Amino acid sequence: MAKTIIFYDYDFPIDGNRPNRSILEDLNGTIVTANSLEEALDDDQVTCFINLHGSFFPKNAWKAIYSYLTTGKGMVHFGGIPFRVPCFQEDGKWKKEREQTAYHQQLNIHEALPVKTKQVTQLQSNYDIPIFKGKEKLFAIQDTYNFILHVTKSSSLKGEMGAAGPMDARIFPLLQGLTDSGRKVAAPSVLIENRNGAFTGGRWIFINQRMDKRFWSKLGIEFLGELALFTSHGVTEMSLQVNYATYEKGEQPMASLQMESFTDAPVQWEVRLTVSSNSEPLYTETISIKASKQRYNHSFIIPITIEPGLYHVSCYIESENGEVRSLHQGFWGMDKQLLARGEPLSCDHDYFHKNGQPMPIVGMTYMTSDVARYFLFLPNAHLWDNDMAQMKRAGINYIRTGIWTGWRNMMFIDGYMDEAVLRAIDAFILCAKKHDIEVTFTFFSFTPEAWDGKNPYLDSRSLKAQTRFITSIVSRHVETTNINWDLINEPSVFDPNRPFAGPKTSHDSYDRRNYQKWLKARHGTVRELRERWNVTEEELPSFAAVEPPEASEINFGIRDMMSGKKGLCWLDYTLYTMDMHNKWVKELASSIKNLAGDQLVTVGQDEALGGLRPSPLFYSEAVDYTSNHTWWFLDDLIWDGIFTKTPAKPNLIQETGIMYVENANNHAKRSEEELRNILERKYAYAFSTGGAGAVQWLWNTNYFMNNINESNIGAIRADGTEKPEANVSYDYGEFMYKIKDLFRGRKLEDIAVVYPFSNDFSNRRYSIRATTKLTRVLAYEMNMPFRAVSEYHVEEILSDLPKLLIIPSPHNFSSSTFDTILTMVKDKGVNLLFTGAISIDAYWGHTSRTESILGKTKTQNLVREEILEMNGQDYFVSFGNEKIGELLKEVDVGGKTMKEVPYGKGMIYWCGLPVELNERNEPIIALYSYVMRRSGIPEEFQWNKGNLPGMYGRKLTFKHGCLYIFVSECSKDIEIKITDQKTNTSYLFLLESERTVMYATDMKGTITAVYRPEEVEIITKN
Repeated sequence: MAKTIIFYDYDFPIDGNRPNRSILEDLNGTIVTANSLEEALDDDQVTCFINLHGSFFPKNAWKAIYSYLTTGKGMVHFGGIPFRVPCFQEDGKWKKEREQTAYHQQLNIHEALPVKTKQVTQLQSNYDIPIFKGKEKLFAIQDTYNFILHVTKSSSLKGEMGAAGPMDARIFPLLQGLTDSGRKVAAPSVLIENRNGAFTGGRWIFINQRMDKRFWSKLGIEFLGELALFTSHGVTEMSLQVNYATYEKGEQPMASLQMESFTDAPVQWEVRLTVSSNSEPLYTETISIKASKQRYNHSFIIPITIEPGLYHVSCYIESENGEVRSLHQGFWGMDKQLLARGEPLSCDHDYFHKNGQPMPIVGMTYMTSDVARYFLFLPNAHLWDNDMAQMKRAGINYIRTGIWTGWRNMMFIDGYMDEAVLRAIDAFILCAKKHDIEVTFTFFSFTPEAWDGKNPYLDSRSLKAQTRFITSIVSRHVETTNINWDLINEPSVFDPNRPFAGPKTSHDSYDRRNYQKWLKARHGTVRELRERWNVTEEELPSFAAVEPPEASEINFGIRDMMSGKKGLCWLDYTLYTMDMHNKWVKELASSIKNLAGDQLVTVGQDEALGGLRPSPLFYSEAVDYTSNHTWWFLDDLIWDGIFTKTPAKPNLIQETGIMYVENANNHAKRSEEELRNILERKYAYAFSTGGAGAVQWLWNTNYFMNNINESNIGAIRADGTEKPEANVSYDYGEFMYKIKDLFRGRKLEDIAVVYPFSNDFSNRRYSIRATTKLTRVLAYEMNMPFRAVSEYHVEEILSDLPKLLIIPSPHNFSSSTFDTILTMVKDKGVNLLFTGAISIDAYWGHTSRTESILGKTKTQNLVREEILEMNGQDYFVSFGNEKIGELLKEVDVGGKTMKEVPYGKGMIYWCGLPVELNERNEPIIALYSYVMRRSGIPEEFQWNKGNLPGMYGRKLTFKHGCLYIFVSECSKDIEIKITDQKTNTSYLFLLESERTVMYATDMKGTITAVYRPEEVEIITKN
């Protein structure tokens, strides 16, 4: 016989107001105290456990609580974060321990973040699970919590890094907090249904707020009994599917309903299926189903004539116990006219264009809101349509989606693609087109599927299979105008088992032969190769003797010499992997272009500059636009944007979000509001660095991976409500749409910085340190914008030369590139600032390449405190830690470390000290200021007030106006005042701590749009 126990103890801590005794007497259940809870839960007849004490629980009863829940029985929780504060008894009194995550983590609730409900104006029940219908008035609008779930503890495809895992539990909102505009921003009550795993069959309801007197009423007590009964029934798993997500005209659609109960007694359900289109019912069918532990499957043949358009399928299901559920599905009638409407996305060297207008990207990565990465196997066009409508309201104009896992499940045999998957992709693109949203579809992730080949990038067997896989999708959309293609997400070369680790050989014959061939083309003779690598003829008798190196064999540090390691080959192998990746990209891109020549192709790379993986500055030659994913480098977001933007093509921050981080005690480190602030400034930096926009990862939180980080990331919580960070899309979407016509004819920066790849790819890497320091000084402390160019692609700036070119402390640098730059200085009048040793070539060999310009020079070791003599002043330049062992300086015969020399039409400024690698900013600022002044580079605007550490400001100038972007990385709100000298207009505003202010003006300085206008006021004065 079913039995409910209610944990309530007058002497035990509680969240919120205590109910009075008379109310509790009406409860239909057994009230147990803290001391009797353990024994009460041991009763097999108990089917529901109600906890009225919120976060607090008796520690000595935890084993009994956990054991009870593993039997698949029900639970109803009231109050704060469940099982957060263990309590123990001492001297007859209950005492609280500190807050802990350990106990609720055993229930797959990894953490719970506070949710503020300041914007909530009403509470609404879930129409599809209407348990709270008519009961909303029992609850006050209060702050609540967001569960960070960890319900998936394994991977379904262990060899694939992007694979999802078993969907052991699902979470549903039961009561939602809505804003005035109807946005769902909080879920005070949620339902977790355990469909597999340790708690199979268990239904848990959480009411994550404090109960007050409005609940402790007769109606509230009755509702408590209803909740207990609902959870006692246990889980009945229900799934509504369609056999295809898209149908051609004349085909017969079908749907199937699957049901499985986890309780012993079968339950009768009445089912009404309705098919509709454009809100008009087309077909209805009613059946009865008896759900039991034996999975039941019923197929519905839908007798309608398919026409182009979206069809919705709904199932209203009611049990003999009075339980009600609504399920929703959808499918498309193929609509090729819709897909072909308008023009495809195009681009210039900075921005995208759509239908003749600029299109600054405010994007979102999205798969689905119900099954995450299984979305192409379990498609649901109804959900996609609803979610995309919500995204469109949020101002999102671009969706990134694709395949992160399961390629062999889609094309198990080479050349034979699963038709259901292809039709699911069709339906997804159709949904996006319906809402006028651009789609980037990603084919592979990390390393491409090899399809029985030996090397996923080099083996022709693999490439042919990959081409067939890609073209099976693209060939269906050659006329589609809202699609472009991403060949691979965050690629690593070559070893599939070692992603994110830089160049990694698979030690296969394809890699070996291609590397040997590449070396011969680069070096000509094996003698020259030996010289550059510092090896003997016995060590390297021929090109055929070369083996791809492992990082473990390379002497990367000054202490890494005990076993006689060498490392000059590392530059070549890294350059080779860049070329092989480009070759792979070009081959697959050509297969797309042959079918759909006007559809764009890209590669979605993350912060590869820090990891020696294919860099946008290298692969730009093989794609239509580049991309970068800004994740971990929060202190280097400007660097992340600038050094992935090439002169000739747009750069999209194609994936960005906020990684989950914890304190030492396993509590979440950041609040939801802090997460919003970080995301907001990531978007700001995406635009301020000349990028084409930003795309958030992810719309719906994916909690179906064995990855707690993924379980935290997303604009929409696992419970389906919007986080504060969703405001970033709404706010940027509104602002960028208002100013989209501004994004034409951007004036490029007067300063360009060469990224020293020869050093970065060598066995002594200083480039990241040098360029990040340069960025922090130039962009923040000096408020001077700049652009970037690759050492191996400097010719790309010839179309729009800068006034000043900086090469920051490279140490080793390509002689052929150096000659090209000297020609720019001599013939084009570019000014060059070169810091650090200037005579060392790419293979760390000393040359005389500057002797005719600077006179004789020599390299020397640094001392801890160097002195830079410049313009009659001395500046101390400090090199601490191991820098005096790592770094070099170069001086002329007189010992000077600073020279400025006219060279043709330009000037060469040489500082022989690697100033960007020193610990003081003062000498860097002094050097840059001097050279910029001499080069005639003006400020973008004048800071009158608020130019403090942590304040960033940027003005982007376009053909018909300007965009001003200001970002705070400061702990205090700061009043900012600037003056634009060109229009003689001053702007005064408050820049809140960690927030962003943006506004656009016409060429006269008049403000045309403000970002977050309800919250930000800009005062102007002429």
